[in-house]
Amino acid sequence: MNFYRSFGIYAIAGFISKGFAFLLLPFFTHYLSQRDYGLITIFCSSIYFIAPLMNMGIGETLTVEYPLLTKDDVSSFISTSMVVPLTVLCTTLLCALLFHNFFSSLTGLSENLLYLICLISFFNFFCEYLFSILRNQKRPLSFGSLAISKTIMELLLAVYFIRFCKEGYLGRIGSIFLTASLISLFALFYFIKNRLIIFEFSKKWISLILKRGLPSIPLFFMMFTMYNSDTFMVNYYYGPAKAGLYGLAGQFGFLLTVINSSFVTPFYPFMYENLMKGNHSKVISLVVKYILLISGIFLLIALFTPLVFQFFIAPKFHPALYYLVLLLAGQYFNTFYLLLAGLVFYKKQNHIFYYICPLVITFTIGINYFLLHIIKVNQFAYTSALSYFFCFMVLATVCRRSIKTGLLIYIRSFTKQTVISL
Repeated sequence: MNFYRSFGIYAIAGFISKGFAFLLLPFFTHYLSQRDYGLITIFCSSIYFIAPLMNMGIGETLTVEYPLLTKDDVSSFISTSMVVPLTVLCTTLLCALLFHNFFSSLTGLSENLLYLICLISFFNFFCEYLFSILRNQKRPLSFGSLAISKTIMELLLAVYFIRFCKEGYLGRIGSIFLTASLISLFALFYFIKNRLIIFEFSKKWISLILKRGLPSIPLFFMMFTMYNSDTFMVNYYYGPAKAGLYGLAGQFGFLLTVINSSFVTPFYPFMYENLMKGNHSKVISLVVKYILLISGIFLLIALFTPLVFQFFIAPKFHPALYYLVLLLAGQYFNTFYLLLAGLVFYKKQNHIFYYICPLVITFTIGINYFLLHIIKVNQFAYTSALSYFFCFMVLATVCRRSIKTGLLIYIRSFTKQTVISL
């Protein structure tokens, strides 16, 4: 299946899933208060906080190695990698037990919800792992069907719990938990049925996972800091109601994230395969076309979202528009970062994130505190845009030679000339 067809399927699946979620935004904004929406936002952000430890970059490592692996190698890799999420689950549950008072005061969530966050993070590992397997097996139809089914199940359960059971924000949390647990069971069944899980532990694979995965931990914490730290700070300093407004604006900004995810999902395997074959111009040409596409989508979202708010979103949530363009800009700059990050993964230079991530995290937190008392809640949206831009510029500086070579490849492709290597 060629790249464009795969990208189309991933994009359609992403838009159907996200589109269904957006169709229910009027429902959520009418049946939930700003505070309820804020607590849901904090709950979901807390799940993303554990994800870097739970995933350890395992999916990315498998994607890079997959073209060279036999079926037995894949089974051995997957079986060995299960040690990581099991270890992290036990550790996070213990931390929640010992420090629940601190985490509850920080997030406003109850102790029971903290345990639930740990379990959902564990279930999501299996969900994401299954998606990674389907992507590497080049089965976009199965990937898309499962992604759409997961979203529809989760949202329908949310409607039932909120509208008919009158459970408020707990209804939305309940729908997330039930869906994640059911999909993880399906993933486990899929692994066992296809003999992707066997009773084997390989020192070779655990060594590779740790070697590639440990540098990804600061990477994912960097992304968490850029994407979620502002929400936590809004909640901490201004309360869950403001966090609800900010989180709703983030949902519209997340549209660009959905598109980026739809593109990156088939693009990374496509890039790795073509760079190995020396088809550099093919990769660069696709990158240029995508940048033009995402730029146009950015403008369309910025122009038409106010109309969506006017006709479909409850008036009490309209102040969320104040943060929209800046949050969109952050995700736009994230597009360029993701393209370069794929090149870093391909070159197996994950260690550079040891240096980049602390720099970006320090910049993000520092500018948040610097602007905190100057422009209040709006400053967090400014920080989001600036942080993603700063992150992209740092990685672009590191990859400047490859960028220069890529531009030469693109220019010379018009005259049928080639450049040796990125």
